Amino acid sequence: MPEIKREVIPLEVNYVCDSCGKGMLEKVGEMDPKTGEIKHQCMICSDKKVFKWKSYPRIEHAGKDDKF
Repeated sequence: MPEIKREVIPLEVNYVCDSCGKGMLEKVGEMDPKTGEIKHQCMICSDKKVFKWKSYPRIEHAGKDDKF
């Protein structure tokens, strides 16, 4: 099958803190390779949360004409 190319744009994906509603969470540890758990902490209130297989902030890409 031949290669195809399309124009994409980068998107920053953040997670707003559930506790204070103002700060964004950032990764504060490495992913556990067995469980996929990644520890995060709010940059404002220091609340902690664990995500599985996702870290914040991160960059994703979308097609230039995609709706998001």
